[in-house]
Amino acid sequence: MHCVRLPRLATNSSGIVATGISMFLPTYEDLYDGTWSAAKSARKRLFRKRRSRKGSSSTSSQHNVHRLVMSSSSTHGGGGSSVSSLALQEDAVEEKAGWLNKWTNYLKGYRQRWFVLDSTAVLSYYRSPSEVGQSCRGSINLQEARILSDKITNNIVISASSQTFHLKAGNDVDRQKWLSALEYSRHKAIKQAESDEDEDAHIGTGESRVAVLQKTHKELLRKLEDLQTAARILDKHGDELIRCVNEPEIDRKTLSERAALLKITTAAVLKAAEEFVDLSDRGSKRMGKVVATERREKIMLQEQLETLAKQHSSLERAATLTDNINLNPPLSAYSDMEDEFHDAAEELSLCGSRRQGSDRNSDSESLSTLNDAPPRSTAVMTPTPSSFKPARAKAIAVPRARSGRERRTTIPDRPDLPINLWSIMKNCIGKELSKIPMPVNFSEPLSVLQRITEDLEYANLLETASTLGPLEQLAYVAAYGVSNYSTTGNRTNKPFNPLLGETYECDRTTDLGWRSITEQVSHHPPAAAHYAEGNGWVMYQDFTMTSRFRGKYLSVIPVGYTHVYFPGTKNHYSYKKITTTVHNIIVGKLWIDNHGDMEIINHGTGDKCVVKFFPYSYFSREAPRKVYGVVRDSRGEPHFVVQGTWDSHVDMLKVTRRIGTGDKARLETDSEPKRIWTVNPPPPRLGANAQFSLVWRSS
Repeated sequence: MHCVRLPRLATNSSGIVATGISMFLPTYEDLYDGTWSAAKSARKRLFRKRRSRKGSSSTSSQHNVHRLVMSSSSTHGGGGSSVSSLALQEDAVEEKAGWLNKWTNYLKGYRQRWFVLDSTAVLSYYRSPSEVGQSCRGSINLQEARILSDKITNNIVISASSQTFHLKAGNDVDRQKWLSALEYSRHKAIKQAESDEDEDAHIGTGESRVAVLQKTHKELLRKLEDLQTAARILDKHGDELIRCVNEPEIDRKTLSERAALLKITTAAVLKAAEEFVDLSDRGSKRMGKVVATERREKIMLQEQLETLAKQHSSLERAATLTDNINLNPPLSAYSDMEDEFHDAAEELSLCGSRRQGSDRNSDSESLSTLNDAPPRSTAVMTPTPSSFKPARAKAIAVPRARSGRERRTTIPDRPDLPINLWSIMKNCIGKELSKIPMPVNFSEPLSVLQRITEDLEYANLLETASTLGPLEQLAYVAAYGVSNYSTTGNRTNKPFNPLLGETYECDRTTDLGWRSITEQVSHHPPAAAHYAEGNGWVMYQDFTMTSRFRGKYLSVIPVGYTHVYFPGTKNHYSYKKITTTVHNIIVGKLWIDNHGDMEIINHGTGDKCVVKFFPYSYFSREAPRKVYGVVRDSRGEPHFVVQGTWDSHVDMLKVTRRIGTGDKARLETDSEPKRIWTVNPPPPRLGANAQFSLVWRSS
């Protein structure tokens, strides 16, 4: 015999009085098998007191404030039944309606309103019950609300982000009932929302979606079996009650017991039906989410497929055009189309002429233009001196320019367009330089990669240094580091930012004896890698920067090191670049200053040279743009002094005597300084764009 314990009952005079007594009822299995003897013995202890009048009826259980819940069940074969345990839960109300006093304003105070709490945890109020479903005066979602209560004044305060309800119940009993209903509804809504979030989190890939749907289907089947079992039991109890009514020898006690048992069973069936409907609703919502997700993925895949089709079509057109271009290959096996360049104006005019005719005519015209082009002369780069590997040099084919090719003689001046810098800079104070949007005409016609390559304009200093001793070699490397800033004084515009993976190659082997390649290796933060090699030297550097914009000035602080290696002497040098500051960003004429200490170290011998770039000051006695450094050996003894200005020249002086010790020691040098670096004069044909001399000379 399986029995379950029910909470204590409290009924009125017309019902069964069982206050303080535990009640035991048979489970579905006992009821289905017809084993009533144990149930009757349990009921004898419960129904000790009952009224002898005719008015004792089976409607006593409707005065009990209880909730019947069905728990797990197991199915027996061969006509067996599902065993479900029953439980009663007090004060569990999902929906509630009634009168409450609501605070309106200071003139009217509290006014009686009809409040309705629905199953979705939404509390609404109306002027009267007749207005329900027609004119709602206000509502609040309990899921996002706070509920406070005062048992002394019977006040209930419900506050949410949008509004607050100040309510008052008629007595403490009503307050407790409403408070229990509100708290239960709020708790259930929160749990339901968390369950929906968990379901959304688990609905990911296609396999997981199928698993979720299969699980929901199994739960629905199990609930349906429970509902069918409960319905069969309800039919059995109904038949028993009808039989008892038709038999005259059945006493009123047995009839009342059968009626009460039928009511409890009916409540269980109703609860099972509610759970089945609720699970069906959740399954429908879950199915809707899965279908919506599948629909979104289908649209996304269609868009991707369309994009791939367009790319495939464009690649086919490009391949067709390439095949047409290669119909008449040049005579030389090493010829390449990459040595043919056009200026922007020429390219635009060519594009304009192509647009005038049809596609077929334009294709034929372009092919005839390519076929009529004169053959280009090519040459293989000869091996460089011993510092280069012959295998690498022979593998690179360098096309030479055609003898009849015309180069530009002048560079177009920068367009004189007014720029309101304050409108650009006012919202950019404190940001990184790479994050500040600039107008196109504010940039110079070069990229950062080309700007880095311009460091090699005075690479002849490194070629000379490769033949010297370590200390004098260090002085020449210091002069090379200073020469990198020779054109910065007149260049107030920023270069263009390269694309990620963009490269710039500059081969000046034939005239200057070096070649280099620069690549943009990072986009955020911007970073570039530079490698160059020449006669007797190799140079490589990584260039990135941080910046500080403070409204009046902009400071660019390079991050990364420059390395110079001489294979002949095995000396390896490195140094870090200094800070560049642009002044008068908002008001006045822009001017640039370089300042800081550049420390060049010989990693093989420990020799060191610290070159100081003096900052410009109105009150300084030093010459503008002055640089000064001392070449010291590993013991700290001075040997050479390098001095000059970073925009014009650098002199080297040999130290003959040191007077004093420490940093304040005075150095005596040769009377005749040796000028090891002088800035190249700008070609006259470049005019206002003389600072772009290195790059434009190779154009």
